[in-house]
Amino acid sequence: MTKIREINRIIPGITMSVIEEFEPGKNTFVVDGEVRSSVIGKPVINMADRVLNVEQKNSPSIPKIGDIVVGYIDMLFGNMISVRVVYINDRYSHSGFSAIASTRISSMGSNYNSGWRERNYKGKLIFKVGDIIRGKVFSLLNSSIHITLDEKDLGLVYTICFSCGNDDLIKTSGGLKCSLCGNFEERKISNDYGKESFTSLYDKQYFLK
Repeated sequence: MTKIREINRIIPGITMSVIEEFEPGKNTFVVDGEVRSSVIGKPVINMADRVLNVEQKNSPSIPKIGDIVVGYIDMLFGNMISVRVVYINDRYSHSGFSAIASTRISSMGSNYNSGWRERNYKGKLIFKVGDIIRGKVFSLLNSSIHITLDEKDLGLVYTICFSCGNDDLIKTSGGLKCSLCGNFEERKISNDYGKESFTSLYDKQYFLK
């Protein structure tokens, strides 16, 4: 077995020791009596307590309450959506975090006029898998990232026509209209909705690294 001191960089699943020699510590787990790493990093040995830890390389930045996140919807379930986070405060994120948001109109929804509310499927906001949205983190309850879409600059940032796939959609009262096939989709869009907005965010990552 390779000596721990000879390992400079380890990957998830690699065996570093056996439990007779070291107890498992941070970012490790045990399989068949072997202490293995659960992350990419380097070993950190506590010789006094005989505990083996792994210092994770490039630990992902966890969104905080008040942070603005942008991501794409990867799942719809009931009155909730799951959003795979791609940007945190305009910075590209490799974290792979997912956030959840309610598709029901909040009592805080003063950004919408009553006519729009009455037209909108019994107070439920409309989203589709693949939509790119912007939200604000308001809770980290139970280790889950909860975001709101209530404010004017939050909501749908970019999408394509559900009917024909065209990405040239025109903002109209209460939603979007396809410039190609005329299909109308009732959505909660951000005030800066459009390809240009998302493209500028995509390009910005190269200046923020």
